[in-house]
Amino acid sequence: MNYLKIIFTLLLVGAPFFLFSEKEKFTIENNNIDTPTINDTQKRIEELNHTSPFNFVLNEEVNKFIQRYLKKDTKLIPLMIGRSKHYFPIFESYLDRFELPMELKYLAVIESSLNPKARSSSGATGLWQFMYSTGKEYGLSVNSYFDQRQDPFKSTEAACKYFVKLYDMFGDWNLVLAAYNGGPGYIRRKIQQTGLNNYWDLQPHLRKETREYVPKFIAVSYLMTYYTKYNIVEEPQQITFNEIDTLKIKQQIELKTLSELTCVNKETINFLNPTYKKNIFPIGSILFLPHDAVVDFKNNEEANYIFINKVKNKEILIDEKRDVYCVVKGDYLGKIAKKYNVSVFNIKEWNNLKNTKLDIGQKLIIFYKEPFIDKTPIKTSNENKYVVKKGDTLWGIAKKFNNLSVWKIKEINHLDNNDIKPGTVLILPTT
Repeated sequence: MNYLKIIFTLLLVGAPFFLFSEKEKFTIENNNIDTPTINDTQKRIEELNHTSPFNFVLNEEVNKFIQRYLKKDTKLIPLMIGRSKHYFPIFESYLDRFELPMELKYLAVIESSLNPKARSSSGATGLWQFMYSTGKEYGLSVNSYFDQRQDPFKSTEAACKYFVKLYDMFGDWNLVLAAYNGGPGYIRRKIQQTGLNNYWDLQPHLRKETREYVPKFIAVSYLMTYYTKYNIVEEPQQITFNEIDTLKIKQQIELKTLSELTCVNKETINFLNPTYKKNIFPIGSILFLPHDAVVDFKNNEEANYIFINKVKNKEILIDEKRDVYCVVKGDYLGKIAKKYNVSVFNIKEWNNLKNTKLDIGQKLIIFYKEPFIDKTPIKTSNENKYVVKKGDTLWGIAKKFNNLSVWKIKEINHLDNNDIKPGTVLILPTT
């Protein structure tokens, strides 16, 4: 599989659903959500049937789950819709490749709440909730550093191969869903015992979880398609896949170090790279990062790996701090050295500089001893002030303001890391 080809193609565009982690389980009433009528729901279900190979019906069970999600789990659907902006393009790409129904993307909503690190009590893991043995059967590797069941791309490819196998066995998409939940062996035995090979005829003879699986699938498919009819607004996400790029690393990098070098917070890095189990990315890893961060890393690759090696070799003393300084107009090595109370020689050594020439935007690794206080005056003319909101990141703020440099924001606000707290007032230059 061509990993890079797939991500660039995308630029063109657990547990059962009711078993979520405590963080994702909501029971708050939302007065903005309209109450559907049976007639409206029936008409929309019929519309779905016109374009789907699935046999969508509106019965008592399906309506029960629709009502439940609308009235009880009122924040769940907006959350899933927001996450779908990340993951559905991936699913659709693979479903199209395997010539499978696009509606199968909703199965991952039921299985994992679109959380690639979801793990059930039985050990099923990832967006598609593969058990270890099934994942291994379909080419998903698991080792000390990574779990490909958590890889949105590889796990989706494996799921599609499994769908093909199940459809070859049963020839009915509703039975495929039932088999995905209950296991193909279990469904075959029930068909043999009852002589019934239609899901709705077979349904009363199935165990509760499998019996409810298809009604939930229909309810989720319905709500994810018609959510705007009920005044449901998606919960915005930090970043989408059309804003990212890939970076193949040449050395092992710790999460903290990568975050510091790219100015991308650790939460975003983990979100974009759920395959990795620990806060370590082994050599040769292909990582997803914001496009600007990838460009910046490659432009300063030599200095970055010098920094990485110093961290790895524990050359940073206990009483030392490190900073990544972005060269601005008017800078020279003597000026920067004086600012940090270090020598020009040290700066050249840390960054493998053969001369004193500097380029605007160039990054320099600086090691300094505390206390370090940047006394450079902050310019107040031609500037905006921005109050940090919950969920904000430096990268996201930079994008909002005409693609400002993250490095410039850190520089003018004297930030020595990527952490920003809600309520913090940032000065943002307009030029």
